[in-house]
Amino acid sequence: MTTAAELLRLSVAEVTDLARGLTEADAALWALLEQDPRLGVRRLAARRGRRVASERRESARAARLLEFEERFWGRGLVRLAGVDEVGRGCLAGPVVAAAVILPPGTRIEGLDDSKKLSPATRERLAEVIATRATAVGLGQADAAVIDEINILRASLLAMRTALVALAPPPEQVLVDGSHLPGSPFPELAIVDGDARSQAIAAASVVAKVHRDRLMVEWDLVFPGYGFAAHKGYGSPQHLSALAAQGPCPLHRRSFAPVQRAAGGSVALARELGDRIADSRDRDELERVGQRVRAESAGLTEAELTDLRRIYRQRLATLAGTGPEGERLAAEHLAAQGYRLLARRYRGGGGELDLVAERAGELVFVEVKASRSGGTLGAPEERVQGEKRARLVRAARHYLARHGPGREGCRFDVIAVQLGDDGPRLDHLEDAFRP
Repeated sequence: MTTAAELLRLSVAEVTDLARGLTEADAALWALLEQDPRLGVRRLAARRGRRVASERRESARAARLLEFEERFWGRGLVRLAGVDEVGRGCLAGPVVAAAVILPPGTRIEGLDDSKKLSPATRERLAEVIATRATAVGLGQADAAVIDEINILRASLLAMRTALVALAPPPEQVLVDGSHLPGSPFPELAIVDGDARSQAIAAASVVAKVHRDRLMVEWDLVFPGYGFAAHKGYGSPQHLSALAAQGPCPLHRRSFAPVQRAAGGSVALARELGDRIADSRDRDELERVGQRVRAESAGLTEAELTDLRRIYRQRLATLAGTGPEGERLAAEHLAAQGYRLLARRYRGGGGELDLVAERAGELVFVEVKASRSGGTLGAPEERVQGEKRARLVRAARHYLARHGPGREGCRFDVIAVQLGDDGPRLDHLEDAFRP
């Protein structure tokens, strides 16, 4: 064993060479280095002590990051998904969510909450995650959706979309935060989840990298705002450009700084009035009404009175359209040899307008009715994104209770145009796949 006297006979350079071969097992020798009278040797030992402490902290952090994974892996679950979103605090651009399933036993070195990582590290880790993941799903809600349903609901919508996009589907979902997105899968909310779950941390990295790339691309389409630099957050550069140029289509007009740049309450009242008038059904109208109530403090009494008048007019127009369309759709199905099993079936956070059966095959039918002569677009075009996800959840709920023994199922859309010259009905069989 090397003694203190023997160390003193070595130069600092020779001690440095000796230290390179030392390990944790050489604790006694490290203690001698820490007590050496030469400053250079003590600094060498101090650097080593800081490195060991850092490695221990990283090891403890990495172990904590696998706490939930190891718990569920130990129960035999192999498809454990983490989901997280980015962009909630931005003034412009979508909120983006990612869902990631990593195989049991996976450990990705250096993975952490995306906000704590440099852009270069995030890019590198995103490539590693893409290579090692069992599945990766992405979802997003753009500014118009955020303005319509608020940022929290839009974030949860993006999460649900990302989770439904996973193939194969997860057996368990770990969610960052305290709000559950309401996907068709078992969910567990974890506060500070991106620091406590490897899968959530992986999702935060994937979502951040994807959103940053989107904002760089949008910077070319809407120059002058600096989206490539600040990614839509409210930096001084962004606020200055917003004041000078006004909002672009990427901006979230329900956010106060954007409202001010758009001209205050006048612009907000005009936008809300347009959304009320363009509501395609009573559910959409109700969502806009909720936003009017949320934004009421920023509107004058005269503007609120006018919005209430427009709301009542639109509600009167929409009243009766849905039930009439469903009645006509049910009669059409009966004429085509279908047996009607359920109307307005609710379950799993969604609703099925009609459930029918023919030749042993279950058919989940979404009915979209509208008055002819409008400018709202084809009814079948409205069965997109979140609406599809709700239909799929309701169908899974129905199948779990009534589906055993069925040969198969599909999703249809029946579009009904109601007009003075009589209704026109289009039946789109197998309109989409979950």
